[in-house]
Amino acid sequence: MKKTLLFAALVIGSLAQLNAQCTITPGCSAATTGYCTTPAENTNLPNATIASGYNTVIQVSIASAFSGATITSAQIVSMTGLPTGLSYSVNPGSGIIAGGANGCILLTGTPGAATAGNYTVVANVALTTSLGSFPPATVSWFLTVNPAISTGIQSSNTTANFYIAPNPVSSELFISSDSHFGKIQVIDALGKTVLSHVANYASQTSINVSSLTKGVYFIQANDGERIITKKFIKD
Repeated sequence: MKKTLLFAALVIGSLAQLNAQCTITPGCSAATTGYCTTPAENTNLPNATIASGYNTVIQVSIASAFSGATITSAQIVSMTGLPTGLSYSVNPGSGIIAGGANGCILLTGTPGAATAGNYTVVANVALTTSLGSFPPATVSWFLTVNPAISTGIQSSNTTANFYIAPNPVSSELFISSDSHFGKIQVIDALGKTVLSHVANYASQTSINVSSLTKGVYFIQANDGERIITKKFIKD
């Protein structure tokens, strides 16, 4: 009985691990650079939001040869820079992608409280070639975590008719929209409301941010039906 239960537990654990893996669907050519990723390195990953589930996949392709050397394998040794609440898994599960083959990285989880802000997510990759093994090199992407959105109101991170300027801003931030907003809040990277402004349901208004310290902030504008969130930088 104990052996049966142990076997069942192992099977369930293995299935859970498989469910946590991403599906490999390569979408780039690594022939000219030795490797490539989708999204491309040094570009933005989809935004995350505090207390909301997050799930995104990075596809990885490894060339079979580069600069006169045969590539044996590339191993994703670790991922660093993730906000609290997010984790990663790799397919193949060993993290080792053979030369001329493809793999993927799954980022999943729920960003924790006080994680709003900008992150540099880094994959540490060790390469083995016909010329020998090399210490881990880094491949990076950028991730923005937005503040939590109030429940009961439809949220929208982007809209074609909501504008803020200038950005970066040093003193007066101007806001315009086709909608009419009653309340506007400025939220810092820790999710704390630092400024609040009553717009009296006008379509254009401004808010003085000169008292804020330099850094990343978010504008949240509420028209009674939805909340529009926009990121800006205080210079």
